[in-house]
Amino acid sequence: MTPTELRPSHAAAVALGVGTLVLGVVLGLVLSPVARWLQDVLEGTPLPVHGAVGVVADLPLTWSLPILSGAGLVGGVLLALVAESEMLRLTVADDHLEHRTDDREGWIERSDVAAVHRDGKDLVLLGDGGRPRARMAADDLNGSAIASTLRAHGWPWLDEDPYDADFEPWIHGRPGFSDVEQNLLRDRLDQRKDAAAVVRLDDELAACGLAVRERDGRLQVRRCGGDGEGRGTARRP
Repeated sequence: MTPTELRPSHAAAVALGVGTLVLGVVLGLVLSPVARWLQDVLEGTPLPVHGAVGVVADLPLTWSLPILSGAGLVGGVLLALVAESEMLRLTVADDHLEHRTDDREGWIERSDVAAVHRDGKDLVLLGDGGRPRARMAADDLNGSAIASTLRAHGWPWLDEDPYDADFEPWIHGRPGFSDVEQNLLRDRLDQRKDAAAVVRLDDELAACGLAVRERDGRLQVRRCGGDGEGRGTARRP
Protein backbone atom coordinates (compact mmCIF):
# COMPACT_ATOMS: atom_id res chain seq x y z
CA MET A 1 0.00 0.00 0.00
CA THR A 2 1.32 3.44 -0.89
CA PRO A 3 2.52 5.44 2.16
CA THR A 4 0.06 8.04 3.45
CA GLU A 5 1.14 11.53 4.43
CA LEU A 6 -0.60 13.34 7.26
CA ARG A 7 -0.08 17.09 7.41
CA PRO A 8 -1.53 19.71 9.74
CA SER A 9 -4.19 22.07 8.53
CA HIS A 10 -2.95 25.53 7.59
CA ALA A 11 -5.94 27.04 9.40
CA ALA A 12 -4.25 27.37 12.79
CA ALA A 13 -1.14 29.06 11.38
CA VAL A 14 -3.24 31.36 9.19
CA ALA A 15 -5.45 32.29 12.15
CA LEU A 16 -2.36 33.16 14.19
CA GLY A 17 -1.00 35.32 11.38
CA VAL A 18 -4.32 37.08 10.80
CA GLY A 19 -4.73 37.66 14.52
CA THR A 20 -1.34 39.37 14.70
CA LEU A 21 -2.21 41.53 11.69
CA VAL A 22 -5.52 42.54 13.27
CA LEU A 23 -3.71 43.40 16.51
CA GLY A 24 -1.36 45.66 14.56
CA VAL A 25 -4.30 47.43 12.87
CA VAL A 26 -6.09 47.93 16.19
CA LEU A 27 -2.95 49.32 17.82
CA GLY A 28 -2.49 51.65 14.86
CA LEU A 29 -5.99 53.01 15.42
CA VAL A 30 -5.96 53.40 19.20
CA LEU A 31 -2.33 53.89 20.21
CA SER A 32 -2.17 57.65 19.61
CA PRO A 33 -5.53 58.40 21.34
CA VAL A 34 -4.51 56.25 24.31
CA ALA A 35 -1.13 58.01 24.49
CA ARG A 36 -2.85 61.41 24.42
CA TRP A 37 -5.18 60.34 27.23
CA LEU A 38 -2.23 59.08 29.27
CA GLN A 39 -0.38 62.33 28.61
CA ASP A 40 -3.36 64.36 29.90
CA VAL A 41 -3.62 62.19 33.02
CA LEU A 42 0.08 62.47 33.83
CA GLU A 43 0.14 66.23 33.31
CA GLY A 44 -2.35 66.55 36.14
CA THR A 45 -0.07 64.66 38.54
CA PRO A 46 3.46 65.15 39.90
CA LEU A 47 4.60 62.28 37.69
CA PRO A 48 6.67 63.27 34.64
CA VAL A 49 5.44 62.59 31.13
CA HIS A 50 7.89 60.29 29.39
CA GLY A 51 9.15 61.58 26.07
CA ALA A 52 8.05 58.45 24.25
CA VAL A 53 4.45 59.05 25.37
CA GLY A 54 4.53 62.51 23.83
CA VAL A 55 5.98 61.20 20.57
CA VAL A 56 3.28 58.56 20.25
CA ALA A 57 0.56 61.04 21.24
CA ASP A 58 1.62 63.38 18.43
CA LEU A 59 1.79 60.60 15.85
CA PRO A 60 -0.93 61.16 13.21
CA LEU A 61 -3.23 58.32 12.21
CA THR A 62 -1.83 58.41 8.67
CA TRP A 63 1.51 57.29 10.16
CA SER A 64 0.52 55.07 13.09
CA LEU A 65 -1.96 52.94 11.14
CA PRO A 66 0.33 51.89 8.23
CA ILE A 67 3.41 51.50 10.50
CA LEU A 68 1.73 49.25 13.05
CA SER A 69 -0.35 47.43 10.43
CA GLY A 70 2.85 46.69 8.51
CA ALA A 71 4.54 45.48 11.68
CA GLY A 72 1.53 43.28 12.41
CA LEU A 73 1.64 41.84 8.89
CA VAL A 74 5.35 41.01 9.08
CA GLY A 75 5.00 39.61 12.60
CA GLY A 76 1.96 37.59 11.59
CA VAL A 77 3.72 35.99 8.63
CA LEU A 78 6.75 35.13 10.77
CA LEU A 79 4.61 33.68 13.57
CA ALA A 80 2.59 31.63 11.07
CA LEU A 81 5.76 30.20 9.48
CA VAL A 82 7.27 29.33 12.87
CA ALA A 83 4.03 27.75 14.09
CA GLU A 84 3.66 25.63 10.96
CA SER A 85 7.28 24.46 11.12
CA GLU A 86 6.73 23.19 14.67
CA MET A 87 3.68 21.12 13.74
CA LEU A 88 4.01 17.36 13.41
CA ARG A 89 4.03 15.74 9.96
CA LEU A 90 3.65 11.98 9.56
CA THR A 91 4.31 9.54 6.74
CA VAL A 92 2.69 6.19 7.48
CA ALA A 93 3.68 3.05 5.56
CA ASP A 94 2.93 -0.63 6.14
CA ASP A 95 6.42 -1.32 7.47
CA HIS A 96 7.45 1.98 9.08
CA LEU A 97 6.42 5.44 10.20
CA GLU A 98 8.30 8.69 9.64
CA HIS A 99 7.69 11.73 11.84
CA ARG A 100 9.07 15.21 11.45
CA THR A 101 8.95 18.72 12.81
CA ASP A 102 11.23 21.56 11.75
CA ASP A 103 14.09 20.58 14.09
CA ARG A 104 13.57 16.85 14.59
CA GLU A 105 12.78 13.80 12.48
CA GLY A 106 12.57 10.10 13.16
CA TRP A 107 11.90 6.65 11.70
CA ILE A 108 10.10 3.86 13.56
CA GLU A 109 9.84 0.29 12.31
CA ARG A 110 6.41 -1.31 12.39
CA SER A 111 7.94 -4.51 13.79
CA ASP A 112 9.07 -2.59 16.88
CA VAL A 113 5.57 -1.39 17.77
CA ALA A 114 3.00 -3.43 19.71
CA ALA A 115 0.40 -0.71 20.31
CA VAL A 116 -0.46 2.85 19.25
CA HIS A 117 -2.89 5.13 21.07
CA ARG A 118 -3.67 8.76 21.86
CA ASP A 119 -2.85 10.25 25.24
CA GLY A 120 -4.53 13.63 25.29
CA LYS A 121 -2.80 15.65 22.57
CA ASP A 122 0.03 13.12 22.15
CA LEU A 123 0.42 10.15 19.85
CA VAL A 124 2.07 7.29 21.77
CA LEU A 125 3.77 4.23 20.27
CA LEU A 126 4.59 1.31 22.56
CA GLY A 127 6.81 -1.71 22.07
CA ASP A 128 6.76 -5.13 23.69
CA GLY A 129 6.03 -5.01 27.40
CA GLY A 130 4.63 -1.50 27.05
CA ARG A 131 8.04 0.09 26.66
CA PRO A 132 7.69 3.56 25.04
CA ARG A 133 8.95 3.84 21.47
CA ALA A 134 7.83 7.41 20.82
CA ARG A 135 5.57 10.17 22.13
CA MET A 136 4.70 12.98 19.70
CA ALA A 137 2.59 16.10 20.10
CA ALA A 138 -0.10 15.48 17.49
CA ASP A 139 -2.77 18.03 18.44
CA ASP A 140 -2.38 19.78 15.05
CA LEU A 141 -3.34 16.60 13.15
CA ASN A 142 -6.86 15.29 12.72
CA GLY A 143 -7.37 12.58 15.32
CA SER A 144 -9.77 10.52 13.21
CA ALA A 145 -7.39 10.69 10.23
CA ILE A 146 -4.50 9.42 12.37
CA ALA A 147 -6.52 6.46 13.64
CA SER A 148 -7.97 5.48 10.26
CA THR A 149 -4.60 5.84 8.48
CA LEU A 150 -2.72 3.71 10.99
CA ARG A 151 -5.42 1.03 10.90
CA ALA A 152 -5.41 1.04 7.10
CA HIS A 153 -1.66 0.35 7.10
CA GLY A 154 -1.98 -2.46 9.63
CA TRP A 155 -0.70 -0.67 12.71
CA PRO A 156 -2.06 -1.88 16.09
CA TRP A 157 -4.26 1.12 16.91
CA LEU A 158 -6.01 1.10 20.30
CA ASP A 159 -8.66 3.54 21.48
CA GLU A 160 -7.08 3.78 24.93
CA ASP A 161 -3.82 3.10 26.74
CA PRO A 162 -3.67 -0.64 27.55
CA TYR A 163 -1.45 0.17 30.55
CA ASP A 164 -3.54 3.02 31.91
CA ALA A 165 -4.20 1.30 35.25
CA ASP A 166 -0.47 0.72 35.85
CA PHE A 167 0.43 4.41 36.16
CA GLU A 168 0.99 5.83 39.64
CA PRO A 169 1.69 9.39 40.77
CA TRP A 170 5.38 10.14 41.28
CA ILE A 171 6.77 12.35 44.04
CA HIS A 172 10.50 12.89 44.45
CA GLY A 173 11.81 10.47 47.06
CA ARG A 174 9.03 7.93 46.62
CA PRO A 175 10.41 4.41 47.30
CA GLY A 176 10.92 2.00 44.44
CA PHE A 177 13.18 4.15 42.26
CA SER A 178 16.96 4.30 42.06
CA ASP A 179 18.83 7.59 42.54
CA VAL A 180 19.39 7.80 38.79
CA GLU A 181 15.67 7.29 38.12
CA GLN A 182 14.69 9.84 40.77
CA ASN A 183 16.97 12.43 39.19
CA LEU A 184 15.67 11.72 35.68
CA LEU A 185 12.07 11.98 36.83
CA ARG A 186 12.77 15.23 38.66
CA ASP A 187 14.43 16.66 35.54
CA ARG A 188 11.49 15.46 33.43
CA LEU A 189 9.07 17.35 35.65
CA ASP A 190 11.22 20.48 35.88
CA GLN A 191 11.77 20.65 32.09
CA ARG A 192 8.27 19.64 30.95
CA LYS A 193 7.89 22.87 28.94
CA ASP A 194 11.10 22.21 26.95
CA ALA A 195 10.05 19.90 24.10
CA ALA A 196 13.60 18.83 23.20
CA ALA A 197 14.46 18.07 26.84
CA VAL A 198 11.24 16.07 27.24
CA VAL A 199 12.10 13.86 24.25
CA ARG A 200 15.64 13.27 25.56
CA LEU A 201 14.50 12.50 29.11
CA ASP A 202 11.69 10.21 27.95
CA ASP A 203 14.27 8.21 25.97
CA GLU A 204 16.52 7.95 29.04
CA LEU A 205 13.62 6.92 31.26
CA ALA A 206 12.50 4.32 28.71
CA ALA A 207 16.02 2.91 28.76
CA CYS A 208 15.54 2.48 32.53
CA GLY A 209 12.26 0.66 31.91
CA LEU A 210 10.01 3.56 32.90
CA ALA A 211 7.10 5.16 31.04
CA VAL A 212 5.88 8.59 32.12
CA ARG A 213 2.97 10.88 31.37
CA GLU A 214 1.57 14.12 32.78
CA ARG A 215 -1.73 14.62 34.52
CA ASP A 216 -2.72 18.04 35.92
CA GLY A 217 0.89 19.20 35.97
CA ARG A 218 2.13 16.13 37.84
CA LEU A 219 4.06 13.10 36.61
CA GLN A 220 2.68 9.61 36.58
CA VAL A 221 5.01 6.66 36.04
CA ARG A 222 4.89 2.92 35.47
CA ARG A 223 7.37 0.10 35.09
CA CYS A 224 7.47 -1.66 31.75
CA GLY A 225 9.06 -4.79 30.37
CA GLY A 226 10.94 -5.50 27.14
CA ASP A 227 14.63 -5.28 26.39
CA GLY A 228 14.60 -1.77 24.90
CA GLU A 229 16.15 -2.91 21.63
CA GLY A 230 14.97 -1.77 18.23
CA ARG A 231 13.91 1.71 19.28
CA GLY A 232 12.91 4.06 16.49
CA THR A 233 15.62 6.53 15.61
CA ALA A 234 15.24 10.26 15.98
CA ARG A 235 17.74 12.78 14.70
CA ARG A 236 18.18 16.41 13.79
CA PRO A 237 18.27 16.96 10.03
